[in-house]
Amino acid sequence: MNSYETLVLWLQTAWHDWSTLIRIALIIIGSVVLRAILLLSVKKIVRGITSGARKNGNGKSLAASLNPERLVLRAKTLGSVLSNFITWSIYIIAATMLLSELGVAVGALIAGAGILGAALGFGAQNIVRDLLSGLFIVFEDQYGIGDKVDLGEASGVVESVGLRITQVRDAKGTLWYVRNGEILRVGNLSHKSSQKGK
Repeated sequence: MNSYETLVLWLQTAWHDWSTLIRIALIIIGSVVLRAILLLSVKKIVRGITSGARKNGNGKSLAASLNPERLVLRAKTLGSVLSNFITWSIYIIAATMLLSELGVAVGALIAGAGILGAALGFGAQNIVRDLLSGLFIVFEDQYGIGDKVDLGEASGVVESVGLRITQVRDAKGTLWYVRNGEILRVGNLSHKSSQKGK
C-alpha cells in the first residue's frame, strides 16, 4: 500500500469517525466568513453613498437636492439596520443547521417556536408596533439626528433615532425618550431650511 492509498484510507476513516464534527466546523466557519463578506459589502455600499454625497454636495445632483448631510445619516442608519438583519439571519440559520447536525428535531422546534411566537406577539404588540414605526421613520426619512422636531408631547432637537425609541432634547435640557409607535404626528422644523433655496 503506497502513501496515496494510505492517505485516502486515513481520510475515509477520519470522515467516518468525525463527520459530524467536521460538518459542524464547516457550518461555523462558513457562517463567519459569509457574515464578514456581507457586512463588508454593506460597509462598502454605505461608504460609497456617503463619499458620493459629500463629493457632489455642492453640485446640482440628486445628492445635493436631498441634502448631503441627511443622505449620509440615512445611509449609515440603513447600513446599521441591514447589518443587524444580516447578523441575526445568519445566526438563526446556522443555529438551525447545527441543531440538525446534532440530531435535534428542528421541525418540532420551529412549530413550538411558532406557537410561542404567536403567544409573545399578543403580549408584545407595542414593541412590534414601535419597531415597525421606527423602520418607517428611517425609510421615509421623517427626521434625523440634529433635526428640530415637534412630536406632540415632546419637542426639541433629535439626539438619537433608534428602531424602538427616539431621543429628543427640549429647550430646557430635558431628554425625552419617545416610543416610535406612539408618534402620531411629526413636525420637522429643519425641513424649512432645505426648501428655502428652491
